[in-house]
Amino acid sequence: MGDEKLKQELFYMVKLASKYDFSQMSLVEEILRQENERKILTSVFGTRFKARIFDIAAGVNDTDSCVICGKPAENKCICKNCMDSILESDYAKNQAKKKRRINIPFEAVFSSISKNINVKKSIQLLLIFCLLIIFVIQSSLLITWIFLPDYNPTVEARVSEYEPQTVSDQNAAFEQLSMDFPQDMGYSIVYARQDKEYVGRFLLNKGDCCEELEDTLTEEECYDYFFTEPVYVFYITNIEEYSARVGLAEVSENGSILVLGSFNDGRRTDCHYKFR
Repeated sequence: MGDEKLKQELFYMVKLASKYDFSQMSLVEEILRQENERKILTSVFGTRFKARIFDIAAGVNDTDSCVICGKPAENKCICKNCMDSILESDYAKNQAKKKRRINIPFEAVFSSISKNINVKKSIQLLLIFCLLIIFVIQSSLLITWIFLPDYNPTVEARVSEYEPQTVSDQNAAFEQLSMDFPQDMGYSIVYARQDKEYVGRFLLNKGDCCEELEDTLTEEECYDYFFTEPVYVFYITNIEEYSARVGLAEVSENGSILVLGSFNDGRRTDCHYKFR
């Protein structure tokens, strides 16, 4: 190895030792990666230097001798005497005067090492930030799902507290219906008509749904649920500030009531329910 090449190599080692903390494994790995590409540290001193900084970073270094002269070194790599001698040499002074390096682009190497280390840290911070954003979004969705109100809750079918009373006309039917839908609670009842065909499915128990039971019957059995007795048909409404409910009620001559609409139990708004 030429004397000039050795001077360049020692100067490079001293520059690294004075600039970086070799206890950081990510830094040392980047230095060694750059070294594998450029093949700068090829002498016996350079080989010792590469092995020493790796041991320091890995925490397995058991010596503090200088890799150049063998004397104790405070940084466990190059002693102060060797560092001062090399940095004050004519070669180092000549290198300081040059803006561009001839054989070894020292500043380019240092800049590349620092840049790669900063890129790794930036990527790590970016990944942490993205994970944090994802966690916040998932937490928000979970909280929203937990506290989201149920706009169509399933409740028990409403059953009247009153016993059926025989009605003779639409006024009596109105009075019977008003007991369960009183005006002072915001209900409005309007008489519509009197029907006589396929009405009055009153073979059900209180609270049962006609359509649910009919799904289990044959076509012949379904007809047993229909009668031709007259029923009085009323429209029921309940209008509040931010919501409204509407329904249709059939009242038979014996006072039984069948309700259709949004006054059912919330499961199927197209089902007919035996109100009582």
